[in-house]
Amino acid sequence: MQSEHLTNVHPGWVLGGWLVSVAVASGVYIAFVGLGLASGAGDEAMWDLLAVAVGFFVGGFFVGIRWTEAPILHGLVFGLVSMLVLLAVNLVAPEAGEPAMPLGDSVSLVLSVILLQVVAAVAGGFTGRRLVVGS
Repeated sequence: MQSEHLTNVHPGWVLGGWLVSVAVASGVYIAFVGLGLASGAGDEAMWDLLAVAVGFFVGGFFVGIRWTEAPILHGLVFGLVSMLVLLAVNLVAPEAGEPAMPLGDSVSLVLSVILLQVVAAVAGGFTGRRLVVGS
C-alpha cells in the first residue's frame, strides 16, 4: 500500500518534476506550432491544453519513476508550485504576465488549467509508480 503522507513529499523532486513538466509542455507546444497545428498566437485553446496535459503527465511520470511515494500529493504540489510561480510573475512584473496567459485572464480559466496540471501530474505519477512497483 502506498503512503500519502506529507513526509513522503520531496521538495527537490517536486521542483525538478515541475521544471520537467514546463520544459516538455513548451517543447510539445513548439512542436505543434512547427507542425502547423497551432499558430502560436494563442487562439487554439485545444493545442495549448493538450501541451499542458502532456507536459505535466511526463513530469508526474518522471517523479513517479524516481520517487515512488505519494503520487497524489506530488501532483497537488505541482499545482501549488504553478500557482506560486504565477503569483510571483504577477507581483514582480505584472506586464510580463500578459503574454504568459494566451488563453485569457479569467480566474476560472486559470484554475481550470491548474486543475488540468494536477490531474495530469497525478496520472503520470501513478503510471510511473506502477511501472516501478508493479502493482
